[in-house]
Amino acid sequence: MCNNKLVGARFFVKGIEAIGFVPGDGNEFRSPRDWAGHGTHTASKAAGSQVSSASILGLANGTARGTASKAKIAMYKACWVEGCALSDITAAMEKAIEDGVDILSLSLGSLNIYTPYYSDPIAIGAFAAADRGIFVACFAGNDGPSPSLIVNTAPWITTVGAGSLDRTFPVQLRLGNSKVYSGDSLYNEEVNVTQMFSIFHLEYCD
Repeated sequence: MCNNKLVGARFFVKGIEAIGFVPGDGNEFRSPRDWAGHGTHTASKAAGSQVSSASILGLANGTARGTASKAKIAMYKACWVEGCALSDITAAMEKAIEDGVDILSLSLGSLNIYTPYYSDPIAIGAFAAADRGIFVACFAGNDGPSPSLIVNTAPWITTVGAGSLDRTFPVQLRLGNSKVYSGDSLYNEEVNVTQMFSIFHLEYCD
């Protein structure tokens, strides 16, 4: 509503409902609206507008923007808190192709990395998109760095792995025996081990 970047949004539930889950049954929005934050952050990475003076807790100050910051976004929500049905993903990809998108960006992949392309709905949907001149980018997975864990490896998909930053977040960790170790952290100060556990307790034990 603030910048007219989102030009369309759809959601797909028939597949997930067929296996017994009811999206929106007290645990999520039964709509394209983002509940867990995944859709929001992937959209901002793809086409987020430039934001000046962005930082991480005051560190690494700079300008943040998405890959194609002047692009418009059409969102297709096919995954839910309960999981994803491949039929819903396929339906979402088919609808995006029908809607005439220029780029498909998917932050998801098949769970079985050994599935052949002709049996992988994401690879099939991506092939249909590429055949129509649509650029398809997918994530490589979050299970590294062990060998043979990359997903979305079909040659007609641009598979994007994790990147790195050209900056560090130095911090010193002081142990109870007064030894001090240097490392990287989002907390840019000397951290006492007792304090560190207190921080984790406050953040994760709501």
